[in-house]
Amino acid sequence: MIYKLRPSIAVVELENRIEFFLTNIRKSISLEGLTEVKEFLFKFDGKKELEEILENENLDERSRDEAKYLIEYLNEKNILLKIDENYKATYKEYPRVYNLLEDYFNSVSKVNKAFERVKTSRVMIIGLGAVGTWVAHNLVMSGVENLILVDFDKVELSNLHRQVGFFSEDIGRYKIDALSDRLLEFNENLKIIKIKDKLDSEFFKRIDFTKIDLIINCADYPSVDKTSIIVGEYCMKNNINHLIGGGYNLHLSLIGQVVIPGKTACVKCFEKSLEELNKIDTKNIKKLENKDRKVGSFSPLTSLSASITSNEAFKCLAGISELVMNDNRSEFLIKDMNFRNIKMTRRKDCDWCGEEGEFYRI
Repeated sequence: MIYKLRPSIAVVELENRIEFFLTNIRKSISLEGLTEVKEFLFKFDGKKELEEILENENLDERSRDEAKYLIEYLNEKNILLKIDENYKATYKEYPRVYNLLEDYFNSVSKVNKAFERVKTSRVMIIGLGAVGTWVAHNLVMSGVENLILVDFDKVELSNLHRQVGFFSEDIGRYKIDALSDRLLEFNENLKIIKIKDKLDSEFFKRIDFTKIDLIINCADYPSVDKTSIIVGEYCMKNNINHLIGGGYNLHLSLIGQVVIPGKTACVKCFEKSLEELNKIDTKNIKKLENKDRKVGSFSPLTSLSASITSNEAFKCLAGISELVMNDNRSEFLIKDMNFRNIKMTRRKDCDWCGEEGEFYRI
């Protein structure tokens, strides 16, 4: 068997221990009393067989067994990568993406399968605005090749300062047409289904979908709460992973949760918990209607929301279980440059996924 010390691993020799720092995921693993094996580990270059390396070390039988045990342990901890097959041809196009996946999978075959899942999965992005356009670009640049883009709007001059992929010559074109052209310039092998329609309560009845692996809701009309319920209900019925794409509002980036049906808190769990969290006495409050109300939208912060959403979407597609946004909604406040996380776990009394809920038996 052939192994390789991952290129993202930093090996630090300390007084009485050796420390491995997984730089991509900022994680450390320390082993006591093994400072002498540092040079030994650097011999695992992905070319030499394990037996050849051990033979050159002139180890006795007991030491060989201990070395093999150490190698298995370091492989299990994603420090040594098992080279059990060649990388796919796409490695040359996406070497850094493969490098990232190596931190989560302990063999080349598993890394290849993870990237293949990313490449072949079909992702629906609903709403191509200040978040949705960035999400689409991020995912395509990460290897996604199958998209369903949903939007009914046309490009306007006011879109250009915060939505990526549109230029002045695109004004008046449908967003899905303009964005599709731009994405295809990056990867001509993309398979894009374009749906010029708005997300309403009848949307999923009008359109017949045979296969969707992930839905990312970036639609905020009439509100993100209402669109999240529409998407969430369809996904719970059909056991589809889905994300709330987030957005930017009043100097605050909102990053919504990841929902894995039957495993994480669902949209209704969050709705119920937020109602309790925000409950106030409204008897003396009078709402003033303002039909022309506009809120700020700033490209760096919308792209921040989209980047975190894209990161979680990529991990869902690749089969990486270490999701940050499951059971979690985050807010980023530009004023003090801090994230605030709102943790909400799955509720037993949820109308959808609770013990008496409509989708409990998913």
